[in-house]
Amino acid sequence: MLAACTPPPPPGPYGTAPSYVAMAPAIQDANGKRFAAPPVGMGALYLLNPTTAAPVLNVVVNGREIGRLGTQTWMRAEFAPGEKTVRCIGGDSSGAYTVYLAPGEIRYLEIAMSPGQFVCSVREVPSEEGRSAVLMGGRALQRQ
Repeated sequence: MLAACTPPPPPGPYGTAPSYVAMAPAIQDANGKRFAAPPVGMGALYLLNPTTAAPVLNVVVNGREIGRLGTQTWMRAEFAPGEKTVRCIGGDSSGAYTVYLAPGEIRYLEIAMSPGQFVCSVREVPSEEGRSAVLMGGRALQRQ
């Protein structure tokens, strides 16, 4: 009830408003911020949007929709090892990045559309940068 009474945050840079998506429960957010090793035989991808102003971006991995990222949000998804093609779809654009995920590995992919840009992009970032973005953001609700 109180969340409905909270005013929205101020507009982002260049007059662009932040984007909002459904958020995961607080326990899932806290668990993801522990950066635990994935289950045996699996790998994990952190998919993050660290920007402060951007449209909502749909995230698809190997043709399966994982969820939607708004500004300063992230998701963690666990997969069997192998090649993963991560695609972002936002506005009238899409971008893709292919990564090989090994067992026990955790990788960080930034999915963003910067202010003034018309194309979303996917790029791998170093673990320190990815962890920092996760700790500063909130976990977006994912599809099961």
